[in-house]
Amino acid sequence: MSWIWEEDLNVANIIKVMSINPKAMRAVQGLNSTLMFGGSTLTRVQEESIAATVSAINKCHF
Repeated sequence: MSWIWEEDLNVANIIKVMSINPKAMRAVQGLNSTLMFGGSTLTRVQEESIAATVSAINKCHF
């Protein structure tokens, strides 16, 4: 049925949860983009390594 949306399996759970408040979701996505892609002295590999390490320590399975 065309009026039923199918689940997008490529969307992170954190985004799915925030999708009930689009304004908050856009704010968090903007912050994330600034933090991940803004000016930094770290390389992208270093940033991703830090993020993965913190996620592992926090037992967060993204």
